[in-house]
Amino acid sequence: MNIAQAKCIPLAAYLERQGLSPQKSRMGGRELWYHSPIRDGDKNPSFKVDTVKNLWFDHGAATGGTILDLVREICSCDVRDALQHLEKTGLYSPALSAPTTSAGISRGAARRSDPVSEKQISGGEKEKSAALELVDCRPLEHPALLQYLTKRGIDHDIARQYLSQIDFKAPHSAGTYFALGYPAGGGFEARNALFKGFIGTGKAVTFHDKPDATRLQVFEGFMDFLSYLSKDKPSQPVGAVLVLNSTNLWRRALPYINDPRFEEVRLYLDNDDAGAAASRKLFENAQDAAKLVDMRSYYAGFEDLNAWLLGRKS
Repeated sequence: MNIAQAKCIPLAAYLERQGLSPQKSRMGGRELWYHSPIRDGDKNPSFKVDTVKNLWFDHGAATGGTILDLVREICSCDVRDALQHLEKTGLYSPALSAPTTSAGISRGAARRSDPVSEKQISGGEKEKSAALELVDCRPLEHPALLQYLTKRGIDHDIARQYLSQIDFKAPHSAGTYFALGYPAGGGFEARNALFKGFIGTGKAVTFHDKPDATRLQVFEGFMDFLSYLSKDKPSQPVGAVLVLNSTNLWRRALPYINDPRFEEVRLYLDNDDAGAAASRKLFENAQDAAKLVDMRSYYAGFEDLNAWLLGRKS
């Protein structure tokens, strides 16, 4: 099966094969809404499928794309494995016509967020025809970004060790936007006061090694990692560090967690349903769960490490 054939498979049929049924329908059946298959705790269905374009968008995760993007999210795999997975479903038929999608859609459709406001994100404005483009990457210096870090309680010197200032743009647009950029696979996790998303393709976990480290510290996002460092301002992390960048990438943490050189693995995930689910999955799938330590009790009452740093209880 090739990519073009895979994209002809109706998303609704694939989700039904996975045991998922739409919870509501809009626009005469064009929009189908599901409980999210890529994250836990989606009590109000926020995963939309456009049956005409054959595209999906998860409003809770601010991500979306084609059926291949969905399989990669669910299975934490590359395109080749996703194609093999879809071929085994038997859902493709030469009689299927190509979905009505805009040209150029690619991996990263989930992250093509117009960075004007989060209101646009929740309204589904991220379903564009192509991903946001990285224009430039340079040392962090913009006053607005430094002010944003100050409001989040992040030490500027610590931030500069791990973050860059990135410029990016929408396709066919002359205007550019800027944000904090944290390396995450084939792109950057991007943040500013109005935007939270991913610029690039192929999001992955980020590993900061430390020679001779016997402890691994696992954080859900880079803001949690920087909050941990800003609390006591150590000169360097106590151990090696792994940032998931998304709880959906928990499987990709297992090779690091299972590395025998790490005698202790401390998990600093969020105190919410997604953090609890990811923590549980890591304990269940680790080769030696005894070396894992769930650190969430240390900041109980706070949503995450940044809220703990700022003293903002849930």
